[in-house]
Amino acid sequence: MSKTTYQGEKIVLALGFFDGVHLGHQALLNETVKIGKAKGYKTGVMTFKEHPLEFIFPKYTPWLITSNDEKEVMIHDLGIDYFFINTFNEKLMKLSPEKFVVDYLLKKYNIKTIVVGFNYNFGYKGAGTTKDLIALGEKFGFTVSVIPPCIINKNPVSSSFIRELISCGQVEEVKTFLGRDYTLTGKVVEGKGLGRQYGIPTANIQLQKKIILPNTGVYFSHVYYKGKCFYGLTNLGFNPTFEKHPFSIETYIFDFEENIYGDDITIVFKKKIRNEIKFETVDALVSQIKDDIEFIRKNYIH
Repeated sequence: MSKTTYQGEKIVLALGFFDGVHLGHQALLNETVKIGKAKGYKTGVMTFKEHPLEFIFPKYTPWLITSNDEKEVMIHDLGIDYFFINTFNEKLMKLSPEKFVVDYLLKKYNIKTIVVGFNYNFGYKGAGTTKDLIALGEKFGFTVSVIPPCIINKNPVSSSFIRELISCGQVEEVKTFLGRDYTLTGKVVEGKGLGRQYGIPTANIQLQKKIILPNTGVYFSHVYYKGKCFYGLTNLGFNPTFEKHPFSIETYIFDFEENIYGDDITIVFKKKIRNEIKFETVDALVSQIKDDIEFIRKNYIH
């Protein structure tokens, strides 16, 4: 899906999966836009609906940083004209590097330049390298721009590195590499109502599957609802104080009393406050949550 329908115009095409649209991806996409403006060509991104590993090695498929819808919005916001999202399947997986370029890319798009990252691989078993792509460009009449690694604080910026930071709860560090705070968007659903019983109502959200989550614990967050920003305390975990409590993502929203069941909210993770704790009594849990709320109010709400 793209904002407008592709009419076969000359195009600068960026290739990759672009999970997270992090600062390394942004450098690649900015170069795509720059080349497009200089040459007077349209710009596009060609990616896949599913991570290729979902098809090749399902067990090793990573949980993702962004949904396809979020990815599309971010890519268009960076100035890319077309967002081409295709299905990865067995036929495509088995194409040789040359056939992938000739029979898949060049038949679909009027490519004048391809832009890829330094570690881009393509074709059957990832046999094609950037050198192969450059050689194919010389053979079939397109140029190739290879973007070097983006290094921040001596770390190469990559989706896998950012996923690791998120899963370790290092949400403050994520912004350095992602270029923005880590967020989750989900629909508010009915929980067990335990918070409300104790005067601490929370919004429980339901997520799309395979979205990477920070590790269990309590986080200071911002909550966006219908364009407005509120402060929040978000807990991820199994609430071990209660027997067989399912995993939940629940947020206490400061100074907020609206009924928002069925609506979407976006949680922006700012800082981890503490790990998940098993309390001996429900009263001890409630007391700790109230302490957490006061801690956030005192230290982060101005």
